[in-house]
Amino acid sequence: MAFITVNRESVAKEGTSSFATTSGIYDVNLKACEIATTKGGATQANYFTDKFMSYGNTVINKQGKPIFGMDILEALAAVLGEDGLSDPEPTEVKFKNSSKELMCLPELTDVDVKVWVQFSYSKWDGEIQEKLAIKRFYRASDNASGSEIVNSDNGEKVVFGTQLAKDEAYASEVKYEDGITEEDVKAWKKAKSDEAKGNKPQASAAASAGAKTTFPKRA
Repeated sequence: MAFITVNRESVAKEGTSSFATTSGIYDVNLKACEIATTKGGATQANYFTDKFMSYGNTVINKQGKPIFGMDILEALAAVLGEDGLSDPEPTEVKFKNSSKELMCLPELTDVDVKVWVQFSYSKWDGEIQEKLAIKRFYRASDNASGSEIVNSDNGEKVVFGTQLAKDEAYASEVKYEDGITEEDVKAWKKAKSDEAKGNKPQASAAASAGAKTTFPKRA
């Protein structure tokens, strides 16, 4: 009897696992972008990719005013060649061990982009909390940012990828708050890895899953 039977599918994927574990600029497949409303009335974008899940990126605050997260979302639309984004619609999003129907933007389903994501760590009720914030998107084919694409369309001379090159100087920075140190985070992650695995990913705890959300008109 052979010691092992080669799993050819597994071998074919050797070395391809690159789940994001720290801040950086990554090539990702954006599986879906959920739009959810918090209990307090803010609107958030939750980005689900093949390398990370980024919850709680606020696009409209509690007062109904679009903020910085909306700028990032609009820039993503430009990166993908979209003039606008449709209202969210029910979309089945697959996770590792489950799937869930979420209200997602149809134009932002199964698309390839580059993205700068920043990991940050803070404390809530004495426990370390990890958050992944989206900083900027870039076109996968040529590293162009949203502003570079729009300015080029307006007739300006632009070198695509200039913004990404600038961002690379800061892209690996991790944000530590509330007195947390890098060593604290390493110990916390080790403890987490020792826990039972297989828990199902969930949408943002503050979000109202399935809530109909529309965007305000921009002046």
